[in-house]
Parts: sequence; structure tokens; C-alpha cells
Amino acid sequence: MEITAAPTLAGRLAQFALAVRYDALPPATIAAAKRVLLDTLGCALGAVASEPARIVAACLPRSAEKTATIIGSGVRTSAENAALVNGVLARFLDFMDVYSAREVCHPSENVPVAFACTEAAGGSGRALLEAVVAGYEAQLRLAHAFGFHAIGMHHVSAAGFVVPLIAGKAWGMGAEQIAHAVSLSGMRHLTLHVLAKGHLSMAKAVGYPLSAMEGIFATRLAARGFTAPGEALEWLLQAVPAKPGTPSPEALDLDCSRYLIERVSLKQFPVQFELQTPVEIAIRLHRRLAPRIASIVRVVVEVLSKTKERTADPAKFRPENRETADHSLPVCVAMALLDGKLEPAQFEAGRWRDSGVLALAARTEVVASPTLEARVPGGRPAALTVELDDGTRISDAEDIPLGDAARPMDEPALERKFGTLARPVLGARRTRRVIAAVCAIEDIADIGELMRLLKRSRSQARN
Repeated sequence: MEITAAPTLAGRLAQFALAVRYDALPPATIAAAKRVLLDTLGCALGAVASEPARIVAACLPRSAEKTATIIGSGVRTSAENAALVNGVLARFLDFMDVYSAREVCHPSENVPVAFACTEAAGGSGRALLEAVVAGYEAQLRLAHAFGFHAIGMHHVSAAGFVVPLIAGKAWGMGAEQIAHAVSLSGMRHLTLHVLAKGHLSMAKAVGYPLSAMEGIFATRLAARGFTAPGEALEWLLQAVPAKPGTPSPEALDLDCSRYLIERVSLKQFPVQFELQTPVEIAIRLHRRLAPRIASIVRVVVEVLSKTKERTADPAKFRPENRETADHSLPVCVAMALLDGKLEPAQFEAGRWRDSGVLALAARTEVVASPTLEARVPGGRPAALTVELDDGTRISDAEDIPLGDAARPMDEPALERKFGTLARPVLGARRTRRVIAAVCAIEDIADIGELMRLLKRSRSQARN
């Protein structure tokens, strides 16, 4: 069934979100939503000790409302505050999901919003699934219809338009109120693309959550009758410079008969999405080279031209911080070649600044490959050639990284990823309980039950 067009795009999005109902969701869609829930919770738990999260938590505005839970600490606060801190946690490791269309985005940034707003409403697991699917579908369809980068903005700008849909749905608001919330929030949250250029910063972790925080507040205003300019999205589309392929309002596909969440990709490494393939290859080469790793004199990495542009600019060869390091192709490949793995612990230990890693990164040449462009347009292929000091050359290639929607992780692999991130915080027993709870989340009457499991255990807090 296709949603009947409303006078504005915000109105159409509101009707679309309200039309998402658990009982009408296909089993594959529900399974996909559970996968991203578990994956996002793992990413958040793995970042509970991160500096950005600690800073944000220390600066939260005081709130008399104690309706939503912060992951790790278990502190009860407002939906706005919980969405902010949990959003930073989910984003920090750069381990979350990814979707690529006209725009690349990380739709899991909507999961902390869905948790906060559903918990604040005393909602069930089914209500949470509905909110998650509504948020994902709205953002993914915007990613197909519109590229914020076309006007110099970052893809987290979508938060202003998507977050009120999640909050309004969780809080039982009507379509007209939600439409006002979408326009009120959306007109405020166009984020400059400098967020992801050159030397990166902690801002990478807070781009979406800050807008989400205010988007939830804008939804509260709209629920009380606060009005907004109705055609915020129409204005945005008209602001895009005229050129072939410029989207129009008709490009926003709001067909409820299919769900894009099933086509979201997950990551096996805590690095930028285009680095998944070269890192996977580098780890395979490490196993083949084994005792000859120290003999590497040159590394050539072939990727798509856009990958080279985004991950191998001069700032990426000598990163100044962790945020830049996990977006650096030469440094991440060097770490994977030398260590045979790429895990959060290596970044936490500052392995990326090690002299051996930087020396190998300096001997790495990144090449834009027309062959890869022709064979896998729009994909994430890569090829690596390692040259040793005796002239030996060893090569390997991969078109699709593990975790991609076309080559998905199986359930055991996803649970291993979650367990690796969660056990240091929750302990082994509670980690298993969270996995079981997410697998049967539709049976949870109050999502607060799950949130209470996400508090750091006393034994782990002492470690």
C-alpha cells in the first residue's frame, strides 16, 4: 500500500511513519531490525569508557524527568539526554552499520533515539521495533532521494527530519503534529560537511546525537501546539543547485510494501565503511606473510576514486587523533598488515601513532583503479599488493567485505561481535541475557526491562 500524498513532504513522512505497524512487518524486516538493535547496543557498550561520552555525560543539563536510561551508567534522565549520550556511545567506535545510496548514512544513529523515546513512553518491544523501522525507512528513503553533500552538508543533517518521526510515533502523536515537529526540527539542523573532512575530531561522534536531542525537544513543542513552516523539505530540495539528477519531491519513495532496512550493511572492523575491504584483505595477507612481515618495503592499495579521496588525503597519513586514524586507509591497512587484526583495543592503545605503523603507512601508495570502477561501480572493492625486500610481490583482492548486505554476517558472527564489545562492561552472564532479550524483544512488555540490563555490572566496574 502506498501512502496517499499529503500537502507537504513532512506530512507524507509523518503518515509514512505512522503506517509502520509491527503486525504488518514481514519476518525478514523484523529479523533485520533485531540485528541492527543488537549491533548498535554492542557498539554503544564498547564505548562506555570513551572520552567524548564522558564529557557529554558530565555536561548534561539537569532534568527533573527520569524516564530514559543511559547505557553503561544506568543513570535515569530525560529522553533528550539519554538520546544524546547513547547516541555518542553508538557512534564513537565507528563500528556501526552503513547504507549507501545517493547519500551514505549510518541509520543506526536512530536506535538510541528509538530506545529513549520508547522507554520514556513506557513502550513495549513491539513499539520499539516499530520506531526503529520507521526511523530507518525514513532515513534510507531520504538517502535515495537526496544528497546533503550536494549543498555542502553532512549526511547527519537527516537527523532533523527523521528524529521527530521516531519520537512522535513512540509518543502516539497525530500526523499533523509530527509534520510540524519534522519541519521545526529539520529547518534547524543542516550540519556542515567539514565534520568529516581532513583532520577529524570528537565532533564526528556528536553530529547526529546533538541534532537528535533538539529534535526530540522540537517534537515536545509540536505536541503542545507549536507550529512550524510546513514546506521545510521542499525548500531544501529547491536549494540544491540545478543539475542533472537533482531530486524532486516525487523522488521520495514512501511505498510501505517493501522495507530497505533489510539491505543495511554491518561492519566487522571499527573503521570507516570504505576501509572494511582493504582491512579484510590486509589481514589475509598478514596470515600469508607471517614471519616476513618485517620485510615489507612497499604496499599498493587499489580502491575506487571516491575512497581514495575520502580516506587517503594528506591528513590521513599522519593522523593526529583516533577520529582521523579510523578514517585513514594507509594507517588502518598498516595496522592490519602488521598485527593481523584490527580491533577497538588497538585504537584505544594508540597503536595508530606507533612509529612502525606510520613508517609502513608512509610506504603505502593508494591508487584509484579504473578497473575496479568498471567492475564494481558504487561498491567497496579493493586490491592490495605487498612488495618485499627481495622483490617478491604478493597480491589479493576482494569485491565485497564481510558484513555487507550482499555478504552478511551470520548470527554467530554477529553475536561474537556483540559479545566482544559487551562482556567487558556487562560480564558474560548478562551479555547472554541481553542477546536473548533482543532475540525475543517482541515479547517484552516494557522496554525499560532491557535498558536495566545495560548497566555496567559491579564486578566489571571494579576492573
